[in-house]
This record gives sequence, structure tokens and C-alpha cells, in this order.
Amino acid sequence: MSVPGLFTAGAGVDAASDPILDAALDVFADIGIRRATVDDIAKRAGVGRVTVYRRIGGRNEVLTAVLIREATRLFADVRAAADAADTYADRVVTAFATTVTTVRGNPVWNRLLELEPASVLEQLTLNGSFILAAAVEATADILRTPDVALDDDELASRAEILVRITHSILLTPEVRVPLANYDDVEKFARDHLLAIAGPG
Repeated sequence: MSVPGLFTAGAGVDAASDPILDAALDVFADIGIRRATVDDIAKRAGVGRVTVYRRIGGRNEVLTAVLIREATRLFADVRAAADAADTYADRVVTAFATTVTTVRGNPVWNRLLELEPASVLEQLTLNGSFILAAAVEATADILRTPDVALDDDELASRAEILVRITHSILLTPEVRVPLANYDDVEKFARDHLLAIAGPG
């Protein structure tokens, strides 16, 4: 799966910057997003602050680059799991369950939610349109198979509904329907999401 086109904001960040992004992720997990500075990130990465600015930019640009990289890795993992499914229904269910359980199991995600929930929610709601738009593109790519007779607009619409449901479950893990583990999430997807995903 290619990196979603909407991630062009981070196109200038190459693999050589990964140590800086790794350091930023550690700093965000240690002290939170709001308290983190470029100096903190540079020190953790073992580089000068000028190097961070030259390769990526200021703190906001670093945060965006981190979000892009982590989302891209997630999309690749989900696509690999979906590609291993035998049927279209299994493909949809596997993609959904893998997304939810992978994000929930991410220690940095959990640490940030504990340390600085307001900042995380801001990045994933008010400032989260580019991540969700990229997720829609990645989901449509997963749904797009020779067996599914849907045009691109319809596919994108269905993908957006699935992404919005996933987004809601990640931000509000459980209300009434059991969604505590992979089997619960898989059952929810099979019972309720296949009709949205389209015939396969």
C-alpha cells in the first residue's frame, strides 16, 4: 500500500530522520506533547537543535511527522493482515479488528492518553482531519478488490463511515456492546460493518 497522498505534508521527512522521530516519540511519551520542546527532542536524539529544524522543522512539524509515520506504519500492518484474509468479508473484519487492537495495544498511545488526554484528543479531533482523510484513503484501498463492484466515490463514502466508526471506538472504547478484545471487535465488525463495506 502506498503512503496516502494526503500525507504530502510530511513528504520532506526521509528515513534519515527516523532517529529524530523516535526521540520525539519518546519525549512525547515521557513529558507530554505540550511540554516537549525542540531542545528536548534534539538532546534525546543526540543531535543539535539546528539539525532538527533543518531536517523536519519546529515542534509542530515534528509532531505532524511523527503522526504521519506512525499512521503509515499502522496502515501497512493493517493492509498486510487484510491481504492474508481468504474472503472479502474476512478482509473487512480483519482490517477493522487489527486497526482497533493495534492502536489500543500501542504503549505510546496509552501513555499519551494517560499523561495528556486533552492534547491527544485535540490532535485526533479538531486537528485530525488529515489523519482521518488518509485513513479513508487507506481503507478504500483495502476495500478495492476485483470482486467489489463499487465506483470510487461510493467506495470512499463507505470507507469514511468505517473510519469514523473506528475513530469513535478508539476514543470511546466501550458503551454497551462488548469491545474489550480482538474477538469482541471481530464479532462487532462481522455483525454490523460488512453491510457498510459493500458486497464481496
